[in-house]
Amino acid sequence: MRSSRISSGTGIEPAVKRARPRRAPGVWVVLAAAALGAVAAHAIGDWSVFSPPEGHFRVELPGLPELVTKARLTPLGEVHETRYWLRTGDAELAVEMHDMPSVATAVLSDELILDRALEGVIENEGGTRIDARALTVQGAPAREFSYRLPVRPGEPERIERALSVLVGARLYLLTGITADPATNPDVARFFASFQFWRNGEDP
Repeated sequence: MRSSRISSGTGIEPAVKRARPRRAPGVWVVLAAAALGAVAAHAIGDWSVFSPPEGHFRVELPGLPELVTKARLTPLGEVHETRYWLRTGDAELAVEMHDMPSVATAVLSDELILDRALEGVIENEGGTRIDARALTVQGAPAREFSYRLPVRPGEPERIERALSVLVGARLYLLTGITADPATNPDVARFFASFQFWRNGEDP
């Protein structure tokens, strides 16, 4: 994963550095989500509703995802990063949480945080933007975008569809990577199933 080219000291830079299982051992903590106790999973056909403790979200997935976590110290405080991901067919599905220092959201606008996160994700991957739009999800500011990933030798072209949602000091990031996320039914179902709730709200 490429380092973000967003200027340091903003508190946004760590929020778009994305944990991938390809990282070397000792840098990331990689666990099977099946080993986590008290993870809510309710079967819906071959898919399940996945709702981890303290995640304050739910999504539908065709299996139990793997978990990647990281904590990063920044000039504005510590950022905690959590990523749940799995592969299904030719698609890779992931939902991430980037918990930023509260000071970052106090001094920077929601629009700036979301736009820099969008730019950072694409720059980190060396991708080429296809489209992007601003929207709201359950009343929270959000960005939906897609971009073309660099083609690696011997691999087909892939596109990542992404949805970032800012809820307080937490940035949720949903991603679906495949040859054509716009027509992939697994990616569509995954994105459509996402729901979150704020602290103090009932799920």
